[in-house]
Amino acid sequence: MPETDTKKPFIFKHPVLIVSIVVLACIVVLISQINRTVSNTEGVAGNTTLNLYNGGLFCEGNDGLIYFSNLSDGGALYSMDESLSDFKHMCDDTVGYINNTTGYIVYSRLNYTRNDSNDVFFQFSDSGLYRLSKKNRKNLESLYILQVGLVGLLGNDIYYQRYEKGTNAKLYHATLNLKKNELCLDEAIMPGTNTGKGIIYAGTGKTHYIYMLDPTTGKSSTIYKGNCAYPALVGDHIYFQSLTKDYALARIDKDGGNPTILNDERCSSYNVSNDEQYMIYQVDDNKDNRLVLMNLSTQAKTIIAYGNYNCIHIVGNRVFFREFDSDNEYYFSLDNPLNVEKFVAPDLTEGNDNGGSNATEGGIESGS
Repeated sequence: MPETDTKKPFIFKHPVLIVSIVVLACIVVLISQINRTVSNTEGVAGNTTLNLYNGGLFCEGNDGLIYFSNLSDGGALYSMDESLSDFKHMCDDTVGYINNTTGYIVYSRLNYTRNDSNDVFFQFSDSGLYRLSKKNRKNLESLYILQVGLVGLLGNDIYYQRYEKGTNAKLYHATLNLKKNELCLDEAIMPGTNTGKGIIYAGTGKTHYIYMLDPTTGKSSTIYKGNCAYPALVGDHIYFQSLTKDYALARIDKDGGNPTILNDERCSSYNVSNDEQYMIYQVDDNKDNRLVLMNLSTQAKTIIAYGNYNCIHIVGNRVFFREFDSDNEYYFSLDNPLNVEKFVAPDLTEGNDNGGSNATEGGIESGS
């Protein structure tokens, strides 16, 4: 009598079922890979402190690209290469506090600042904190949907100011994988410089000392006892505005020693190159307002332009800045500061054809 397959497991009697299970497993794995968060390199900042203090409108990527808020398209998020060409539209949101990671751009949505009829107004929220995939520019996810202040990122940790009804801004901590979003400190701390060991900030209460916050314990230690604003760790020094010296610029060593006044004029905004070779600042004394570049090694000063400017960003060897209360935007190279060009990126939204191969358009009258 021939043998039968009655002893074979049930599943092997039904090959169609086997194929279905394999296909289903592959789909599950595929979905999990699509939804998997791309981790960022630990200890890498999303943008420089001083770029963030100036609005975070330009950000250097780790992929040879520059991410920026395009004034030609209502402040929408765009990318361009290092030669200021090959422009790409990333998303319609008006953006600020741009932070780059390996796989994403993290930014603050500022659509409430627009006054046009763009479709962004049909979104559920016109503000908030968002994560956009650089690979798939349509994969946009929210971390918080109401208004936020400064956003800083280090590695896979995001620290940001959250405005809550009837209260001042509070410091919150979120993770890049969207799994954690919690109150870090019930104070309006600007999370600009995050060293990994703590966040450097200036006090906003009775004292304006420079402190280091341990976000894990919520405890702060004093670095420097002075009347300070907008501290930023750049290289071997902490730069800041001295309130005692009428907002003149100053710096101290990392440990708070050797305080030095760098200029003797009132400044409204500033930035420092990563190599600490140059400092650029806006003199705002209501007498001779101007944008100045200082060589920190020689103390030599170059007047870039007379007038009122802000939003000073340094990306690589270039400085981008805006004319106050206008849509004029300019840039120059640190090795050729008197060659100032107007920065005009193309509007790549559907129906517009005003683009170009580069973003140069004219210049600005400079001084020396």
